[in-house]
Formats: sequence, C-alpha cells, structure tokens
Amino acid sequence: MPVFRCTACGAVNRVGSPAGGSECARCKRALDVSGAPQEVDAASLVSALRSSPAPVLVDFSAGEAPAELRRIARDQAGDLLVLTVDPGAEPAAARAYDVERSPTFILFSRGAEVRRAEALPPEGELLRWCEAPARPTQAARAG
Repeated sequence: MPVFRCTACGAVNRVGSPAGGSECARCKRALDVSGAPQEVDAASLVSALRSSPAPVLVDFSAGEAPAELRRIARDQAGDLLVLTVDPGAEPAAARAYDVERSPTFILFSRGAEVRRAEALPPEGELLRWCEAPARPTQAARAG
C-alpha cells in the first residue's frame, strides 16, 4: 500500500489509491502524492523514520535536492519517502546521524540505517542503490 508523508502535520499515511486523491488521516488536509522530496527538521526526521513502513532516503545537504533524486522520488512515490535535511540549519540531526560532510545520503528501512553515501551515487545507480536488498550497517547495528 503506498505511503505518503503529510506536509502539514508530518504524519505518515498509508493510502489506498493516490490517483483518487487522498487526505491525511490525522489532520484531514490533502496529501501531496507527487513524491517530491520534503524538507524536514530534526524532530520531523525522527518521527518519519520511526513511523514509515516504506524505506526513507534522506539527503543531508543544503539547497535543492539533485535532479536525479527528485526524479526518483517522483517515480517511486508511495514506495519510497525522500526527505531532505539541511545539516547547517539542523546540526542536531547531523550529529545524531553522524553526518560529517554535505552531501550525505542515508537510506533507512524500518528506522534503521541500511546504506550511506557521501556523494550521490553515479547517474542511474541511485535507484538500484535504493532497491537492493537492505541490511543494517555496522554503525546501525552497534547503535
């Protein structure tokens, strides 16, 4: 079942059919089902990671998400949540996830980190990077 994060209240919603229009189960506002990357703060990031049944790809960098990331976010809408965090504006989030340089891309599944890259994977590889079997990283298992 497709999953979308409400831009108004941050709730993660399972949606029967995004084509028919959907509203947030918590705040009743219309859900953005485009899949566009959403900028979040530290608290919203933690909430999304804990509540999302879908994998979550987080872009820790300032400014607009790269074009390939935006395209994959749209193409995988409902199956992959794509969030962006500005590590300069959200230093607590950067520290919590050991982000030492920007950009850093981290893929989470069921709240656990499964992949990390300190640069955008090469053109055409990002989707395969997100779809490959995911296992928690050493850092995620240790923490």
